[in-house]
Amino acid sequence: MKQKILGSLVGVALGDALGMPTEFMTQQAISEKYGVVRELCAPHQEHYHHHYLTRAQITDDTEQTLALLDAFFRHGKLNADVAAEALVTWAKEKDVFNSTYLGPSSKKALQRLMSGEDPQETGFFGTTIGGAMRMLPVALTCLGDLEQAIETAVEVSMPTHGTSLAISGATSMAAALVESFAVVADQESVISAACHGAERGLAYGYPYPAPSIAKRIRWAVNLSVSAPDLQSALSELYDYVGVDMVPHEIVPVVMALFARPEEPMELLIGAANIGGDTDTIASMLGALLGAHYGVDVFPVAMWKEIETVNKIDLEKYAAQVWQRIEDRRACS
Repeated sequence: MKQKILGSLVGVALGDALGMPTEFMTQQAISEKYGVVRELCAPHQEHYHHHYLTRAQITDDTEQTLALLDAFFRHGKLNADVAAEALVTWAKEKDVFNSTYLGPSSKKALQRLMSGEDPQETGFFGTTIGGAMRMLPVALTCLGDLEQAIETAVEVSMPTHGTSLAISGATSMAAALVESFAVVADQESVISAACHGAERGLAYGYPYPAPSIAKRIRWAVNLSVSAPDLQSALSELYDYVGVDMVPHEIVPVVMALFARPEEPMELLIGAANIGGDTDTIASMLGALLGAHYGVDVFPVAMWKEIETVNKIDLEKYAAQVWQRIEDRRACS
């Protein structure tokens, strides 16, 4: 379990940094500018991150994940108020309003939070993937308890992504992650958990008309596993499911790649080259892969470089999570 916890955290950061240079590029543009991104690299000189981010640098996907964990360590719980505090603190410390990676839903919600509005209402216009992308802390604090993870995912989503669409994506990801950590989990049980979470999440938040994430997960998985190879699967998912920053595209694509038979690192590389919201797709996939297979599936040199460049200690975070688990066991 220690290796799975560390693996999930490494997967988020590694996927984030791998996908950052290709973020919101088409598949054709990625091929023309980079060939195939297989290693950590700096953004191309024509990319909008070029003047702001460097090789191995993380973005909001990892930063928000760690900010929520920091808040959990401070308060011993995760809810809407704790999440709001964590995100506002992160926004101020990282000066995110002057960054190139703050999403539109988060930006609007953060402005409302900073003006003192209720965290249960500030996310009522959030429809993007930002809620689902930061579900790893929810899973880590609810290991073994799928329903508690779903309830916590709803709470943590509300400050920025309080629509039924965004919450459905978040509860889907939280449920899939909890199942990925289970010793007896397999790819199908993780996909089933994701569908269950997606359906449960629709009951919460501001009602928003959108496609069924659960049904699109099954469709995307069928497309993916029917493809003869990974490159064909990437093309099919790009053309049919989509890779924009919305939950009904990103969550199904992440689950569809997770369902493929290739080695985990090859799947993560595929996510970084699929186009669209690549850093988020790869970071979410990385969390699932790390939780399911453990940290050993990721090259040590790559994630150690990320730690150095970003001045973060993922092993320390993993140790703190493990200590909380041990403390709970001692009290039960």
